[in-house]
Amino acid sequence: MSFKVLLPFLVTCLLSGCMVNGLFERDDPSSRHKPGSDAWWAEKGELPPGVRQSRWKGKLWPAAPRSTAPKQQFTHIYHSEHYWPHPYAAQDSAAVHRMIDTQTALGWQNQTTLYDRHFDQNTQALNTAGRLQLEYILFTVPPQRRSVYVQATRSPEGDEIRRVSVAEAAATMRPGQSPAEITMRTCEEIGRPAAEVGSIAEQYLQSTPVPRIGNSIGSGASGGGFAGGGRGGAGGAGGGSGANTATSYSGPRGGITTGTGAVPR
Repeated sequence: MSFKVLLPFLVTCLLSGCMVNGLFERDDPSSRHKPGSDAWWAEKGELPPGVRQSRWKGKLWPAAPRSTAPKQQFTHIYHSEHYWPHPYAAQDSAAVHRMIDTQTALGWQNQTTLYDRHFDQNTQALNTAGRLQLEYILFTVPPQRRSVYVQATRSPEGDEIRRVSVAEAAATMRPGQSPAEITMRTCEEIGRPAAEVGSIAEQYLQSTPVPRIGNSIGSGASGGGFAGGGRGGAGGAGGGSGANTATSYSGPRGGITTGTGAVPR
């Protein structure tokens, strides 16, 4: 086969590789669009990359879960390999940010909720602790988080009393401003009694050790000397008792003088 005949054949094969069904097939059973049209290419662009799972001789190949969708087009395979791990890296990042945003919103919701302890248990009116918490919400919390939540009671009448009490207190704290947004929540406060927290803090302070640093060097037998530190004599004269050995020394590692000579590093 001459080169002039081989070259068009190779070009045709290369172009046909850009379409799974080839240039010689006019229909794509896996699509309702005409092969080669913009809608068809857009549909094929949504196919996931990677190998496809198939069944052969009673087994799944590969064994790990894989997509069973039609294969990608040649150009799309090149795009996936060239820009890998796109788009999965962006999707993973977006999922993490959504989780963080959800946790942040729930944290602020918990921080701006008036719980049972903020109301009088008999009248359901806002007590002193509740007014202080409401003041914190209206003036300290960032403006985009200043939504007031109220823990719901087990009766509609109690919920209405709490809502009216909070609205009146907010109007007194912010005269002439728009009413505060109040939302009822069915929830429970997660925490521990203040007396328990105070007891733990008090015991912690009482058991705090004295802030002093002991002198571990020199606590052994006297007469030991260091070759580079100048603590005592050198050689046998400095280590007459032999107490300052490599095993008992806890200071900087240098040449240690003992009764038998200097111990190397």
